[in-house]
Amino acid sequence: MVNNYYTLRALVREWQSDLAGATVLDVFSQNKNELSVALAGEEQDWMVRGSVQRPDLHLFRVEGYHKARRNVATLFDDAIDQTVAEVRIADRDRLVYLDLADGTTILWQLFGARANAFHVDSGGTIREAFQSNAEHAGTEAPTPYPAPMPERFADFEERWKENRNKTRQAVQSAVPLFGRTLARETLWRAGVETESPEACTEAERRALFEAAMELCEVLDAPAPVIYGEGQFPDAFSLVPLRHRASDPSEEFTTVDAAVRSFVRRTLAKRHFHRLYDPLVEALESAVEHYRQSAERMREELDSESRAGRYERWGHLLMAQQDRVPEGAEEVELPDLFEDGAPMTIPLDPAKSPVENAQHYYRRARRTRRSREEAERRLDETTERAEEAQRLLDALRDIDTLDGIKQFRKEQEDALVPFVEREDADVDRFPYRRFDLGDGFEVWVGRNARQNHELTFHAAQKYDLWLHAREVPGAHTVLHLPNRDAEPGAHRIHTAAAIAAHFSKAKGSALVPVMVTERKYVTSPKGADPGVVRVDREEVVLVEPGLPG
Repeated sequence: MVNNYYTLRALVREWQSDLAGATVLDVFSQNKNELSVALAGEEQDWMVRGSVQRPDLHLFRVEGYHKARRNVATLFDDAIDQTVAEVRIADRDRLVYLDLADGTTILWQLFGARANAFHVDSGGTIREAFQSNAEHAGTEAPTPYPAPMPERFADFEERWKENRNKTRQAVQSAVPLFGRTLARETLWRAGVETESPEACTEAERRALFEAAMELCEVLDAPAPVIYGEGQFPDAFSLVPLRHRASDPSEEFTTVDAAVRSFVRRTLAKRHFHRLYDPLVEALESAVEHYRQSAERMREELDSESRAGRYERWGHLLMAQQDRVPEGAEEVELPDLFEDGAPMTIPLDPAKSPVENAQHYYRRARRTRRSREEAERRLDETTERAEEAQRLLDALRDIDTLDGIKQFRKEQEDALVPFVEREDADVDRFPYRRFDLGDGFEVWVGRNARQNHELTFHAAQKYDLWLHAREVPGAHTVLHLPNRDAEPGAHRIHTAAAIAAHFSKAKGSALVPVMVTERKYVTSPKGADPGVVRVDREEVVLVEPGLPG
């Protein structure tokens, strides 16, 4: 909800008194996909920071003016030294404006697949864009598209979508400015538990409409709350949520402070998981690998020694050379060591009995040495499994960003045998990403938690969702640059091949891959992260692989 229209509106209202009349000191980017505007107020310097990268779209303000010395790009030069005339937000749309005294505007577009920030002239033409400047400069700036909010029950009924999978989704259709959290709160306040929109009675729909209108009034007087236990929050709300009344929470006196805290802690959470998740996966894999290897070694060592068998065959051949036919491929001889029981010995027909015996003596020596090596390796493998388990147990006790940083530093040498060398850029895009050109990208989850976030938070409803059919694998999204973009058969085929590559069917010649729009993928109630239900899918057969 941190990027919800109501939250942005509340921020603008709080900022107006501080930022109107402030001077633009600098406009720059020192973090990927984030634009900062430094402002000098009468009593306080401020920095307004806005991220335009899904799923981390946000806008918040911090005190002071802090700028890195290196790797900083300065933008919107013409806006520097200008005075802020007004801070405002578009009517029922997520366009936030810093209007400047010279008639130009710094504009944040905080929605959609192509969120961005612009410096716009007084005529509404983009002077400079934060991202894709060559494409946007000289074009018309985004204009508001007010969401059609219901004022009467008839309006609510008109926008009610019975073809939605869940009643919550139908509420979001009927009240477009409500996201998932506010729609769920509406259901709670209305006392409606019916899951299917088609099954909702008129009385229930009327109760939902009245609850939504009541909630709109409450949102005019924010009382922000962050929900979650420990260092990392799991939800922000502009008002207390009745459906989470029993959950741990923290209240704030200003929306400004609440959003700032939530964004920082959410970014810290993402940073934590970028450091933590690869270690957990690597150590779990190492424990399983070394334990299975040790078990196979024990089974081999517990079986009858092949060295003893080879040596006995050599002794029997040497002792009974006259009973070995020339050119035979095998011979049956009485076992002089076991009361004369018959024993069949394979032979090389090109060799004499003595040469065959010498061959088995050599094999016995090699096998004995291999067995001794296996005994030594068993000890080493067992120790590796125990060490990986020790590290894994210690890692699972960590739940803070400082804790995982300290663990990685202190255990750096111990982790080397189990963890591949990682990219030094820990602030990279959270998902695997493949650029297919013209704004089309393929995003792939790295684990169950990421699969859930990718599918239900990062992806747009009109993006294409892919998954190898009937086998475990990563959630894969073909991200479209806009709602009307057509990826074409080649890009869909490429995305499907990537989905197949990151599945248990990776080694197959051809893999069936499901393809559907993201809006037809849902999470069953109570299901584990990553478990989904898919409707209206098509299936393509592809050879697993990554783009060259």
